[in-house]
Amino acid sequence: MKQMKGLDFWVKSAVWFELIIPGYFFGKTFGTADAKYRVLDEFMYPPVFIKLCSYFRDMPSAEYYYTGRFLGVIVGAMLGVLLAMLVGVFYKWVLKDWAYAKAARIGSLAFILIALLTGFMSDFFNENIGMALRIEEKAPDEQVGRYLTQDYGGFEKGTKVTEQNAHLLEYYGTVKANNPDGARGWWIGSIIFMYTWFILYFLCAHRLFKRNKVPRKAYFKLQMVNFGALLIYLRMGFGISFEEYHFIITRAPYLFGGM
Repeated sequence: MKQMKGLDFWVKSAVWFELIIPGYFFGKTFGTADAKYRVLDEFMYPPVFIKLCSYFRDMPSAEYYYTGRFLGVIVGAMLGVLLAMLVGVFYKWVLKDWAYAKAARIGSLAFILIALLTGFMSDFFNENIGMALRIEEKAPDEQVGRYLTQDYGGFEKGTKVTEQNAHLLEYYGTVKANNPDGARGWWIGSIIFMYTWFILYFLCAHRLFKRNKVPRKAYFKLQMVNFGALLIYLRMGFGISFEEYHFIITRAPYLFGGM
């Protein structure tokens, strides 16, 4: 069972592509982080991933924006593929009599869910938290006390920032719109969504084990590999903690004032 016998070159290649695809979708998020939200990305995701991809993304000059974006995505994708293959190493360690490609394939298929979660947190929750805290020099008069639904969230004109931070706003001008309550709602929603998705990850992994005829005695060990991967990901900085959220809220005026 250690070798995948009876398969031609293209079928074997397809197995390896199944390792690359989830890694790409996982890592590209770090390379597509726009500079205006990069400060939030360093809170939402492991800072080392964001900084590494940002280094390559900023390497070309500003006139080569898309070239830099391409480099950032490539580096992020490489990180994702390496992580997917590392999960495969531990799957192979549990399934000792399986070929590495076959064991890693199961782990990578389950890993697609984490890749989707990572991208979704950036494109939806992370962006909306930033948009809710964005400072507008002048909000439209007709939007006083209302939400700017066309701008992803809400900026309520006239919201005052805490007095201890007021002097830091002079450089940016008068604050006309800021909605910390909206940001808090998106932050709470992101936490609920994230941990609900983790549960889905374990359920889908269980179904994959059953479908691929993984020995039942290995189920628990493989799920512990999945749990360990998630725990490391969280400890590296995935998700915005309460302390980080408090830091963002109290410093939002000068973190996002230049947007």
